[in-house]
Amino acid sequence: MSTVTAQAPPEGADVRQAEFDGRIAADQRIEPRDWMPDGYRRTLVRQVSQHAHSEIIGMQPEGDWIASAPSLRRKAILLAKVQDEAGHGLYLYAAAETLGVDRADLTQRLIEGRQKYSSIFNYPSLTFADVA
Repeated sequence: MSTVTAQAPPEGADVRQAEFDGRIAADQRIEPRDWMPDGYRRTLVRQVSQHAHSEIIGMQPEGDWIASAPSLRRKAILLAKVQDEAGHGLYLYAAAETLGVDRADLTQRLIEGRQKYSSIFNYPSLTFADVA
């Protein structure tokens, strides 16, 4: 029969946790380079990356219709919207990177289906009217 011994937390961990909890209770800002519990950081990365993935995936139904848009004006509008969504995704990936993750790893997780995005983008856009 083996015995499991609890490991002592790293020196100062209780103090850091108490300071973190106090900042949260006081509704103060937590910056990416600030100490935070690992679970909190993982949750932030998951939320930010899910939002970034949704922005990138959200470009696809609109992008599919650029060539079929009924006028040059509407093509330009769709191009601007797709570009806007791409920019949002890139900003969010950059925000996730400040939390210590690699953008390429996040994208690979999306491609492999290990990370989620908003499923609203899975509905087909069968006509140009559906894009709006």
